[in-house]
Amino acid sequence: MRQQPLHHKIVIIGGGITGSAAAYFLARSCQAGSICVIEPDPAYTVATTPKSAGGIRQQFSVPENIAMSQFSLDFYRHFTEHMADIPDIPDINFREQGYLFVVTRGGAETLEHNKRRQAEMGVNAMLMDRNETQRVFPSIKREDIALTCYTPDDGWIDPFAALKGFRQAADHLGTKFIQARVQAIEINASKVTSVQLDSNQIITGDYFINAEGPWVSQIAKMTGDVLPIVPMCRVQHFWKCNCEFEPLPLVKDEAGLFFRPEGGGFAGGCPSFKIQPGFIDDIYQGFFANYFEETISPMLAALVPKFESIKLQRSWWGHYAQNVLDGNMIIGQYSSGRDNLFTACGFSGHGTMHAPAVGRALSELVLHGSYQTLELTNFQIERVEYNKPYPEAGIK
Repeated sequence: MRQQPLHHKIVIIGGGITGSAAAYFLARSCQAGSICVIEPDPAYTVATTPKSAGGIRQQFSVPENIAMSQFSLDFYRHFTEHMADIPDIPDINFREQGYLFVVTRGGAETLEHNKRRQAEMGVNAMLMDRNETQRVFPSIKREDIALTCYTPDDGWIDPFAALKGFRQAADHLGTKFIQARVQAIEINASKVTSVQLDSNQIITGDYFINAEGPWVSQIAKMTGDVLPIVPMCRVQHFWKCNCEFEPLPLVKDEAGLFFRPEGGGFAGGCPSFKIQPGFIDDIYQGFFANYFEETISPMLAALVPKFESIKLQRSWWGHYAQNVLDGNMIIGQYSSGRDNLFTACGFSGHGTMHAPAVGRALSELVLHGSYQTLELTNFQIERVEYNKPYPEAGIK
């Protein structure tokens, strides 16, 4: 039996960090009217954000990504101040300990080009050869290092705390969070009119945002649309090492191997691009069964010889919303002829990193019909329709 329809000015499908950040900026504007966020898993047991590394960096080649990182980095650095009027806001534990990209000779030219672009946009970035890198970070000793780029202002956060902070702030500012799953979407020739929940509740709205992360394509199918976004399993590990280390940044190489200090040990991993897209329920069988021992551990030991004696403590997994076109996000309207349906998706691992900038951009699109601060037109759906990828260079 259907219930009486509810109406909200803005309906956000997906309450992860992107949806919650959008709700926060909309509510903070005091111009949005009523907002609801539909999230089936309020404990976020299968969400991507709590399982992410939480890295915040400005080392990109695409100007829009650099600009989004600059805004997001500053926002996270001052997170507590932005949320000063929100009771009991969690500490996101921002660590300004830097990022270090490591490349071999084949990647040196691209790294130099990227550094020049970053410097033009005001990023504090410095290039170092192998000897200089080893002088600054003596634990990093791989023989084939040709060049590194160090951004000392970058760092990492507790991603789950940031998600909870955005959600808590949006809730305090009047957003209604509904525990439910969208089962169907009603449309007409020009607009989305309502969503039907698995509770049989109908919610009508003026604007709708699809922020379902790895599940975004399932929502898109309900309006007859196709997005090039697939779930890709990514595994991380936590290990300990009895050796002494200098203060290390988040270190990342061309293959995608990364690690950073975490508590009394280190967290990191390396994505495999050999696995097929899709949700994986168990990493302790099949492809990932011995992935750390056979793949990650030797890579770590080659980069940091002290890691030859590490002890793996635990592993966990989540799923990127991978944009198979170019690895960069899609933002804005995406359903042909329906100008009240928006998305921000396909972050390919950068969702937590760019959530503040993306949340603000979505709020601008809904409230003003255009970007008011950062110009993100190059990330809109048209590049998909015309098969014109807009990828990063030399950076995974």
